Amino acid sequence: MVTIEAQDTNFKAYMPSDLSECDARQYIEMCKLIFKMQTEQISYDELKTHAVYKLLNMVPSNKESIDDENKFGNVYRLSEKIETFFDIVGDDQKVIKQNYIHNPIPMFRPTWQTLYGPTDQFMNVKFGEYRDALRLFYEFNTTGDINTLYDIVAILYRPKKYFHAIQKRLPNYDGDIRQSYNSNHVAKRAEVMRYAPIGFVYGVYLLFASFQKFIVTAQIPWGDKMLDLSILFQNDGDRSNEDALPDAGMDSVMFMMAESGTFGTLKELDNTNIWMIWVRMYEIRRKDLEQQKQLENAERNPS
Repeated sequence: MVTIEAQDTNFKAYMPSDLSECDARQYIEMCKLIFKMQTEQISYDELKTHAVYKLLNMVPSNKESIDDENKFGNVYRLSEKIETFFDIVGDDQKVIKQNYIHNPIPMFRPTWQTLYGPTDQFMNVKFGEYRDALRLFYEFNTTGDINTLYDIVAILYRPKKYFHAIQKRLPNYDGDIRQSYNSNHVAKRAEVMRYAPIGFVYGVYLLFASFQKFIVTAQIPWGDKMLDLSILFQNDGDRSNEDALPDAGMDSVMFMMAESGTFGTLKELDNTNIWMIWVRMYEIRRKDLEQQKQLENAERNPS
């Protein structure tokens, strides 16, 4: 967070250093500017200038003033601080810093109805909705079709459960305020999302992207152990091979888990929390790697 102060006017404000420090309004505004830059509607320098006004919630004045030169100079200096939102990769390529797994927009009202999204760390997300959103996430990365973004938001953001206050008191309450995921309702809700600002829509995509970046290298505490989930997303014998990352194989996981009956039927599996799925996948993968290691040792040291 950057502190902005003007001693002569007692002005003091705080400007985020990256997306992880933005509140809901700032996050939506920044995601809109990032989308416009990536679709070549504005330049990188224009993004930086607009970002200063949006992050500080200021409106440019149309009135001329003798202090204009000083004002523009201040805006320019502040715009340089927007560079902390990006990493520079390769030949001066700007890549957004994505180091957050909390949801800056836990709820949103695109029209008359408030919709609720994933909680921090996607703790309320079920396997079925995650699998469908992941497939569309990769599709957007390949095609750039904005319609897939509306579908992703429609999957993850849903109305509150009917009779939620009553359900919350039941012993089998799953902690999710949203209505249960139904893929048949996605198309209709995606039409509603077209009324939402692009900063919100693209912001949900960036949140999903940030979560994906986290999960492929995550080490999570589980009981008294640390589980290294990266083993789920790497090829055998080469855990640094990034070619394994784009495909998490969630459809294959679905059929494998369904065949084992660990979480019941396909419908029951899709209604299982993703973290429970990953822990079970971790155990299967860990045992598989141990067996491979034992096999390799036996081959090296035949009795």
